[in-house]
Amino acid sequence: MNDRHRIDSEKMSLHPSRVAAWLEARDDWEKAKNIFPLYVEVSPVGYCNHACTFCGVDYMLARPEKPQLSQEVMTRTLTGMHEAGVRSVMFAGAGEPLLYKPLADTLRHADSIGLDASITTNAVLLTDSFAKQTLGLERLRWIKVSLNAGDRDTYAAIHKTKPEDFDKVLENLERAVRVREQVGGHVTIGAQMVALPEASGRTRRSLLQEHHPANVHTAIKLAETLRDMGLDYLVIKPYSQHLISEWTRMYDGVQYRDEEAWLAALEAVSTDSFKVVVRRQTMASLATEERGYTKCQATPYVWAYLEADGEVWGCSTYLGREEKGVTYGDDRFRYGNVNAESFHAIWQGDRRRENWRYVMHDLDVTECRKNCRMHHVNKYLHEVASPGPHVNFI
Repeated sequence: MNDRHRIDSEKMSLHPSRVAAWLEARDDWEKAKNIFPLYVEVSPVGYCNHACTFCGVDYMLARPEKPQLSQEVMTRTLTGMHEAGVRSVMFAGAGEPLLYKPLADTLRHADSIGLDASITTNAVLLTDSFAKQTLGLERLRWIKVSLNAGDRDTYAAIHKTKPEDFDKVLENLERAVRVREQVGGHVTIGAQMVALPEASGRTRRSLLQEHHPANVHTAIKLAETLRDMGLDYLVIKPYSQHLISEWTRMYDGVQYRDEEAWLAALEAVSTDSFKVVVRRQTMASLATEERGYTKCQATPYVWAYLEADGEVWGCSTYLGREEKGVTYGDDRFRYGNVNAESFHAIWQGDRRRENWRYVMHDLDVTECRKNCRMHHVNKYLHEVASPGPHVNFI
């Protein structure tokens, strides 16, 4: 089984007590307000050292300020989350988390309070010092590197950076694998490529020249490199269009209908210790309008998003910003700010209550982002809430 971490699936079914509480509370705010998310994505900083062509939050790069959470607010908020029942946090978001100088201290704090943590990063700043401080932590469960090409030139074109960064990332990953062994850590170290196929009837050269680079021709080389280096997995995921991203719309509408040959070749690179995880279910869902559910059941219950400016959002699909009096995104999914209130108070507050009502009664999921983070969770929860007539014949 390549996908032993259930990357292309849901894990909600592994939390039956939370599912039971959700099922009981769905129409009752007094119960619903006490259901805190299992998982929170945290964006420590709101800026990045790359400007990837597929970036789902490209609108952040237009912000003149460089927001980041203070270490005091971060520590207090993580403690409050954990006390409320949050089980895990992923440091990623609208910026590069390794640009956050207190990140190692933050991970140590999460470890000390029993909060599972992970990092999604481009790994340019995955230094020897950071690795030695963090890779032995029990609660640092995984590091996933956004590595979207298997050669220097394609990498530079997609990440919009210098080719030398590709070499640096590979060096950093190779060292991290060694450090993990030295410190006796159990953290999973993997990578992820957003599959960007070549456009029909156009050559790779023309795509690169027109700043619409493809990368699928480098995927097998990348998989082989990471396998030989000692990483645990490589995820191949489809592109998903964010609702308010602009420059990424050159990829909007990409499909994965005729990719079986190279996907099978990729999976063949897998070994007992290294897996290529192709997100086939997620790719297939792009080709159909049928989502498998009519309501979002996950929001505002099982996850949340904490921005670098302190804003707590119920769904990353509707993230946005305010610029010159114009609001981008959907402010109805913004619940409050941890610089002014506790996470607990925000989660039980009026703005979340109003969003709870809106999502339950008025949100049209056909207008949501396809393949959103909670897609597989929503399919599962829909089945739990609406079982068929033969459900008792187990």
